[in-house]
This record gives sequence, C-alpha cells and structure tokens, in this order.
Amino acid sequence: MTFQQRLILLVSGLVVLAVLAVTAVLAWTTHGALSSRTETDARMAAGLLARAAAQARDIPQEVEALLGERLLSEATLTAHLVAVAETAKLAPKPLNDRLKQIAEQGGPEEMWITDNRGRAYLHNLSGPDPLFGQDSKTAPRHAAYTGLLTRAPASLVSEAAVEGGKLMKFAGVAGVDKPRIVQVGADVRRLADIAKKAGADGLIDALLGTRAVEAAWLLDRDGRVVARGAVIGESGGGPLSEFGTETAKAVATAGGDVRVVADGDSLLALAPIRAAGTAAGGQGAAAVPAIAVVRLPGNEPAVLLHRQLKIAGLLGVLVLGAGIYAAIRFARNQMDPVERLSEAVKAVEAGRFNPFTLNEATARDDEFGRLSRVFRNMAMEATAREETLDSQLLLRNVELESKTEKLAIAEHILEEEQRVARDVQANLLPRQLPVGRDSQFFGALIPAHAVSGDFYDVIELDETTTLLVAAGVSGGGVPAAFLMLMVRGAIRELARPGISPAAILVGANDRLCDESPFNGFATAFIAVYDRTSGSLRHAAAGHRGACRVQSDGTVEPLTETGGPALGVRKGAPYAEAAATLQQDDSLFLCTEGVLRSADAQRVPFGEERLIALLQQSRGMSARDRAELVLRSVQAHAGPEGVAGDLVCLVLRRLLPVAETAEAV
Repeated sequence: MTFQQRLILLVSGLVVLAVLAVTAVLAWTTHGALSSRTETDARMAAGLLARAAAQARDIPQEVEALLGERLLSEATLTAHLVAVAETAKLAPKPLNDRLKQIAEQGGPEEMWITDNRGRAYLHNLSGPDPLFGQDSKTAPRHAAYTGLLTRAPASLVSEAAVEGGKLMKFAGVAGVDKPRIVQVGADVRRLADIAKKAGADGLIDALLGTRAVEAAWLLDRDGRVVARGAVIGESGGGPLSEFGTETAKAVATAGGDVRVVADGDSLLALAPIRAAGTAAGGQGAAAVPAIAVVRLPGNEPAVLLHRQLKIAGLLGVLVLGAGIYAAIRFARNQMDPVERLSEAVKAVEAGRFNPFTLNEATARDDEFGRLSRVFRNMAMEATAREETLDSQLLLRNVELESKTEKLAIAEHILEEEQRVARDVQANLLPRQLPVGRDSQFFGALIPAHAVSGDFYDVIELDETTTLLVAAGVSGGGVPAAFLMLMVRGAIRELARPGISPAAILVGANDRLCDESPFNGFATAFIAVYDRTSGSLRHAAAGHRGACRVQSDGTVEPLTETGGPALGVRKGAPYAEAAATLQQDDSLFLCTEGVLRSADAQRVPFGEERLIALLQQSRGMSARDRAELVLRSVQAHAGPEGVAGDLVCLVLRRLLPVAETAEAV
C-alpha cells in the first residue's frame, strides 16, 4: 500500500471518528446547555420582572426630581438673563416681551421675577403684578418663596400641584444681582402618563413583547393576581395552575432567591419582590405585588436537541464526503510540489541551491506554484544581497566617519561662538557699582550654557542721579551678544542728566528697529534714581520682574507702565511712572530667566514665588537679597531647568530722605 493510499485511509477514518465523537458530545452538551439556558432565562425573566415591579413606584418620583433640577437650571438662567438685561438698562416692557417669546419657543410655561419687596413686576403672563409674601392661605405658592429675598434658602422646588386646571410644578432661586425672587413653572401632566407606562401592566407587556416567555403574573402574598399577561395564540395563554399558586405563596412567605420549578410541560420561575415586603401586615397589603411569576415552555430543550441532531447528521455526511475527497486530492496533487519545496529549503540551508530544480513546481498555476516562484525569487535575491552587504557596510562606515568629523567641527564652532558671546557679555557689565552712605547697589549675572544676552547696567548721570538698567535679549549665541551691544550702546548714548526713562526707551527702540541685522527683540526696565530725594522714575519695554520692596516687607510690582519690547515696532510710545524709596526700601530688578526657570514638572519659578521670596528678605542687604533669589531659582529649577541667563540688580536706600536732604 502506497503512502498516498495510507494517507487517504487515515484521513477518512479520522473524519468518521471525528464526526461521530462530535455528534455524541454535541448531543450530550446541547441538551444540558439548552436546559441550563432555559432555566437561566426563566430566572433572569422572573428576577427582572421582580426588580422592575419593585422600582416601578420610584420612577415617577425620580422623573419629577429631574424635572425639578431642570426648573432650577432654567430659573438660574432667567435670573442671569434679567440681571444682564437690567445692567443694559432694558425697560420692563421689552423684557416682558422677551420672556413671553422664550415661553412660546419652548421655555418654561410661567416666569415670575420680583423686585426687592416681592412684587412680580416681570412675568410672561398677562395680568396684575402679584406680591410674593402675602398670606399663605390666599397665595400659598407665592408665600412659600418669600425666603428667597433673604437667600434663606437660595433656591426652592415645590411639589407638583393642580393650579388653573393644570398640573404645575414651580422652582425658584434668589437674584444674582440684588435681592429678588426668580420663579419658573412647567406643566407636568406627562408625569401621570409616565407612572402608567412604568406600572405593573406596562412591565408585563414589555416582558411579553420579547417573546421569551409564555405568560407572566404579579401576585400578592395571598396568591391573588395583581397583574397578568400572556402571549396570544400560545399554549401559555392559560391561567396559573393551582400548584403554581401554592408555590408562589410559599416563595412569598419564605423569601430568598429566584426559584424554578417544573409544572407539567412548562417551567415556572418565581422571584419574591423584596421592596413589596414593607407593606406586609398593613392595610391593603394584599393588593401589593409580593411575587413575580413567569412561565416558559419546558419541552423546548428536547425540540431543539432533535433539530440539532438532524442538522449534525447531515453535516456529518457532508464533512465525511468532503474529507475523503480532500484527502485524495491532497495526496495525488499536492505532495509532489511540497516535497520539491522541502528539498529546495534544505539546499538553501546548505548553500547549494539550484533554481532549476523548481521548474516543474513553478509551472503550476495554483498556490504551490506561486509559492514555488516566490521562494525561488527570494532565494536568488538573498544570494545577491549577501554579495552586496559587505560593500554597503563599508560605504556606511565611511559615511559615518565623515559625518562624525563634521559634527565635531560644528560642535567646536558652536562652542567658540558661545565663548565669544559669553566674553562680550561679561566685559560689558559694570566693573564697579556706585558706593555711598545713602544707597547700596549690587548686581549679579549667572550665565546660561547657551548665552542669551541678558545684562544689567548702572550709570551715574551726575552727582545725585543714577540710571539703573536691566535688559534681556531674545535668542542666544553671537546674535544675542550683538543685540546686547546695540541695546547697551543705545541706552548709554542716550543717558544724560535730565532725560526721562521713556525717552531713552523710545530712542533705543528706534535704533534697534533701524540698525539691527537680526530678527530679534529685547526687553528692558530703566529707572532714574535721585539719591538725594529717593525719587524713582521708571519705564518698561515688555519687561517683568521689577519690584519695589518696602521696609515692612510689602512688595509692589513696577511693570504696570511702559510699552512693547524694543525692536518690535518703530515709533512705539512708552509711558513712565514715579515712586519714592524711603529708608530701607529697595528696588529689585531681574530678567526673564529668573521667572521662566522651571522645575522637573515644568512649573516656572514665576512672579508669585518671587514676590513671596522678596517678602521673606525683609532687612537684608542688597547683596544678600540678590543672592537669596539666585540660590532659590537654581534650587527650584536644577541644572537642567534654568531658562537662560539669571540677572539680578538690587538698589537699597540706607538713609531717610529728610536726613539726606539736610546733609546736602
């Protein structure tokens, strides 16, 4: 017997055994599964009916509560609408017309808005203006809302009641702009329809509509039917048997979980209604549903099993025939190309593949032919790729070495640019600050890894006047250093006795707009300080971080005046302001690097944290205050979070103004 014949017999025998085994297992498991499913469906249907009956009485109350919340929202919106309209000085008549329009287009049926005495001078209904707060006997609805005038309470929702032939529900809120009552009302007649649909009959009709059960009943504790339903034309249309009634009484008395019992050819599922148990023993308890009963056909598993066995037998015959045919076709037509492919795979692994050995297999027009052609092409491509891999690897190594050299040169150029920019920045800072017994100056700069061009300057205009500058330049490297030179040069060129800070900013801005070769800008804060009188005139160009720190620790920001950054718009105006430094008052200046430095969670240092730190520096010298801020910024941001250069300039007044004036 050949291999092909043995394979045919083996596959055929296995197919026969598989069909018989599958049929037997399916027959055994299907009957159990169908019985279990029928019982599960019965338990589920009875449980759902019981829970739905227990919750049916709560649905109208929940719907009414939701309606009350909606009315409160509409009352709040109406209160805001009236407040906005009266702020816009809209007269009562057009406002009344607008309220009528809102009611006609789907808003509340009634809207009443009072003044602070309770008179409803705004409403969408025609008629006189009622007075909220009258006798509760003559106007109970109005009297109940009187407390909203004093916001005790701030909102109120009343129960639905018949008024004017309608079932109305009202809600009100206190006024948002002044003491008033804002009341809205809606017709809630549909609540009765909802209660009817959510009742016992509605629940049973919905359950029967699924066609999953034959009949359903709701019984009280004495076995009397409260509600029932059955599928028309089915065998389940008959009444509940005496056995079912007695079983329902026992389950209602014992309680517990859902119980399933057989009743002839049907299954009965009985579920106690726990919420109905609270009425037991009271008057009218017999009319309260205490147990839910559903009836399902009990012979359905046998019918379905018989049907499934017929289908399984037919499928078994078809599968057996198809298996034998497939085995023959597979043995006769498919084994040859499989063997050839197997030999070709071994040849490829051994490195002696000959593509001509697959000529017969590649000539086929089926899947094995396509597979053979793809395999031959892949094997030939793999051989060709192996030959070119070494040369490509050498070329990649040469390219990598070349790019590495270029990267090293670029890094060297960048480091040189940073060094030059850092030297320019350091050489332009003032080497010595003014000294004297009336005032104390201190400035500090901590450069960033990539120079951003921030700087400070202190220029003595004459014996009593000093110019203080703190500026930051956009960008980094050589362009930032060049912009720093232009800004510093322009300010120093314009600095002379009698000139105002605003005039210096105007001149520096025009020069930067005209002469700068880079598309950059700078922020600056300039202050002219009179050492005799303690007066301080200042202006800002898009700059933050300038504060006056009083002797008692109060911090006053000084950047509310000024204009845009330098170099943004030529001819831009700049405003200035004045302040006076008393004894132990300080002027604190810093650049954006201090404020924008962020921690690991990207939270910037910020103005609030800076102001809190300056409040804690009460009584410190100018040096100690600047060093405290710089240390705090570095501790907050860490080495990786510093956003550019850190610049601080501090001026502290030492003597009182009166004493200084007398000494002069």
